[in-house]
Amino acid sequence: MSTAETLLILAGVLVLLAMLWAIVATPRLQRFHGGDAGVGLAVAAARVHSRVMHRLRVEGLEHVEMVDADGPVLIVANHTGAIDPFLAQGPFPRLIHWMMARDMMGTGMDDVWNLLRVVPVDRTKADTAALRQTLRLLRNGQVVGIFPEGRITRPRGSIRPFMDGLGMLATRTGAQVVPVLIDGTPDTESIFWSLLGPSHSRLRVLEPMRFDRSTTPHEAAAEIRRVMLEASQWHAIDRPMDLHLGGT
Repeated sequence: MSTAETLLILAGVLVLLAMLWAIVATPRLQRFHGGDAGVGLAVAAARVHSRVMHRLRVEGLEHVEMVDADGPVLIVANHTGAIDPFLAQGPFPRLIHWMMARDMMGTGMDDVWNLLRVVPVDRTKADTAALRQTLRLLRNGQVVGIFPEGRITRPRGSIRPFMDGLGMLATRTGAQVVPVLIDGTPDTESIFWSLLGPSHSRLRVLEPMRFDRSTTPHEAAAEIRRVMLEASQWHAIDRPMDLHLGGT
């Protein structure tokens, strides 16, 4: 077989693969996550990574089935490390727009965060812009993820106080609140090893909750925390951790 014939066959294979991607893969990836195939591919890769690298075990799938297929949803999780958003996305078919500390986003990653629809939050002040953006997402029927302790919590097996901003989001929007417990992730201070270090992680999805304006934001945040403490049997520490920008 000549070189020209080999190149022609390779070109034909590439064209065939491109057609299969356009006809088969792209529509499947667009089925969820706002019709964006790029986001769908990123979420699919995160699920594979969670299963292979972190041996992710999900409990409470019966509660996942209770989550609204449309309408506003708040995913509320404890925070163990940088891997948490990727693990928490796993069982949920809709894209979670995570609120993320701006100082933890690093440099040169803007395209990734934009693709994943991350809401950046300035932890050095009351970030009203991030709050307004999150309210718009929920009022538009999107799914938002929040780590209400405001930082990665130490020691492990404890839950620190929740920010009242969580209660405000829940009561003002009437969003369905889904508490999630994460444990077993890599016990490291490194973002790199949190993402790429092997583990046997576990994700527990609790029964969805809902609040309205008859409940104060403080009461709503306290009730969500109470439910997560009761389900986890972890230690309640009623003093927030000191804030260390750019790290844990």
